[in-house]
Amino acid sequence: MKRREFLKLANTAGAAALLSGGRMDPERGPLRMNEARPSDIKNILVLFVDQQRFDCLGCYGNETVKTPNLDRLARHGIRFTNAYTPAPVCTPARTSFQTGLWPHKHRLLFNTGESGDKGGRDDPAADLVFFGEVLEEKGWNCAHVGKWHIGGEQHKPRHHGYDPSQAYYPGYGYPANHPHYVDYLKRQGVSGFNLLRERRDPTGYRNYAGLQEGPQSASIPAYLASQTIDVMRRYAKSGRPYFIGCNFWGPHAPYNIPESHLEMYRGADIKPWPNWDCDLSDKPGVITRYGEYWRTGWFNEADLSEMIGEYYGYITLIDEECGRILKSLEETGSLEETLIIFTADHGSAVGSYRFWDKGFGMYDCITRIPLIISHPSFKPGVSPAFVTLNDIAPTILEIAGCPLHEMDGASCLPILTGQSDSIRDNYIITEHHGHQQIFTSGIAVGREHGLPRLAISQQPQLGFQLAGGDVRRLVRARAGRPGLYQLEGCGARLRARSGMDPQLPCGAGRVRGRWRSATVDTRDLELDDLDRIRRGREPDLGECDQEQECQIDE
Repeated sequence: MKRREFLKLANTAGAAALLSGGRMDPERGPLRMNEARPSDIKNILVLFVDQQRFDCLGCYGNETVKTPNLDRLARHGIRFTNAYTPAPVCTPARTSFQTGLWPHKHRLLFNTGESGDKGGRDDPAADLVFFGEVLEEKGWNCAHVGKWHIGGEQHKPRHHGYDPSQAYYPGYGYPANHPHYVDYLKRQGVSGFNLLRERRDPTGYRNYAGLQEGPQSASIPAYLASQTIDVMRRYAKSGRPYFIGCNFWGPHAPYNIPESHLEMYRGADIKPWPNWDCDLSDKPGVITRYGEYWRTGWFNEADLSEMIGEYYGYITLIDEECGRILKSLEETGSLEETLIIFTADHGSAVGSYRFWDKGFGMYDCITRIPLIISHPSFKPGVSPAFVTLNDIAPTILEIAGCPLHEMDGASCLPILTGQSDSIRDNYIITEHHGHQQIFTSGIAVGREHGLPRLAISQQPQLGFQLAGGDVRRLVRARAGRPGLYQLEGCGARLRARSGMDPQLPCGAGRVRGRWRSATVDTRDLELDDLDRIRRGREPDLGECDQEQECQIDE
């Protein structure tokens, strides 16, 4: 059975039985029948989405949203359950994906054009190495389709190893008025990017979703999928190995999509997240202020249910376009020899904590991301290993047979080939320097004595985090005392405990030590708290002396 036959059968009852449990007999498993090896990989395809909650895909346990193509990819690939973004903001995350470096190393800490007096930089340093440059030097064809959002005019994809014939979208790059997209829309029988109606807050200030005029083929995901298919067909004829990244703008808000998908989940029984209306009185005041910034005070359960349905519609639309890309990959005869990666830059609140977008905080819905990697040589399964977007660049370069330069990430190939269950110690780092406002935080995600743990030290301008599934969390507001939070029961409730728990294996000191050790950033500049954490230093967290409760997402 070939991989393409397996994909076709994935919709049948026989395939469902074949796929049950994910792991099969090594001699008879569905992806070993052609004895493929990692050395057989000639091409790499990355499907990269923007602001995708890990818990909003069928393969990650969501029983409402329809993602059959990505679910199939997960069933015959390796699905990572502890993948985290290096930073839950577009530019720093995407630069880390391209370079394998922590944001505080590459210094693009905020979205392009937003550094100003916040710190960091808007453009990559001249000596920063992108994996596309390395692949190009080795003779690969490389194409970047869609959103880039890294640097200005001197740092287009073409300056970093990618095909100059592809359209470029400056800054955030939403293509609504881009000439290339407008020409495409006209070929679909639509005059331009037109919204027939919008969902806005009662003041009319914030746009959350919109009905785009035209058929599905006029949508931005379809536009990007069509470009990807065109370049894939062209590269397949060249005989050279290729890398193609299809970078969607969705499901980032606003959810401006055609009627077929905007209305797809209308009337569905969608329950808002348990934490959508949780008590924020014990949180840093900036958390409440961020909800005010996004004008979310008008949210009620019915409205939020519909808005989550619109988010699901966008996700399903992207899934369908990913399916079209995979079908074309098969038609070019390249399916068996192509490594396929699906992932996201970061997650999204979609109403959790009355947030919209990502903004403040280090909650799982914002920092945790989906990651699926597939090739016939890899035994299907689910990996709980801690991985990050920093790991993708070294993974791609090792598979391509390229020398590995200095990077913070580690290649996932030992996990993919079954040689190891993990590629690092039982924790990982994520950092956050703020979005619309400055707000620096960090997380170290890990396990102690076999149990996942989470501890956060978080301020409007400062923090660390040690995270996992069975959670403990240390929180400090800039104007308040720290609290130690211990997960109880199913994970919906956290209880603050007084002082430092002597039984807590991951104490605050160890969290700070791990942050410093893992990031290897010990520059000693005594500035304000913001600069201190960016430069690898940390303040005294103090002690907690009160009991309180809060809600988090798991």
